[in-house]
Amino acid sequence: MGGEAEHLRRLRRHDLPTPEIERILGDREARRFHAVRLALAAHRNTPRADAISLVGTLFWRGLAHLSANALVHPEIRRAADRQLLQRLPEMALAERIDLARSAGRGTLPAFRHDTDTRVLAALLDNRFAIESDVVALAATRRSEVLVVVARHHRWRFRPGVRDALLANPVLSEEAALALLAGATGEELTRVTEKPESPPALRAAAQRVLAERAPAD
Repeated sequence: MGGEAEHLRRLRRHDLPTPEIERILGDREARRFHAVRLALAAHRNTPRADAISLVGTLFWRGLAHLSANALVHPEIRRAADRQLLQRLPEMALAERIDLARSAGRGTLPAFRHDTDTRVLAALLDNRFAIESDVVALAATRRSEVLVVVARHHRWRFRPGVRDALLANPVLSEEAALALLAGATGEELTRVTEKPESPPALRAAAQRVLAERAPAD
């Protein structure tokens, strides 16, 4: 029925009929190729049970592709997420970093508990990360995690993330000052008026406000 390249060429057709897909499924030589199994699992016309059975045969990069592909049926994406979560404890650091950056929404929350800040930095770069993920990290009592969030080129400017960081007593004074420098006057005032704000943070916010005040 053709080699790997020919099978992949045919499976790129979104309208490939199910009977043709079933012929590829029945070809043991075709199923020997990982790329063909991945294309079959992702194809919208592959019978659902067959697609799910193929998910368990895929490497983690293929599973990440399914997890993050909005064109893949949700049931197949969930099956890929389950496989990834099962394999995650055995994955090497470099693999976890790549996966945190590329996985879909269903896998992403699991990375919030990773012990390595490089994995957490990759999570922040993931296109499926949402503010609640980052706010949860900003509420941790791990100072090294707070530094990663406070320095992130995109998330540090989100008011909800900045508020969570500034409300965290573990945040270093250096990181807090950097955040306060970019805060709005309203945010600074809120810090000065919050009884739970650390005294040093309130004092820093007051200094920034005073520096911004117009001279008499």
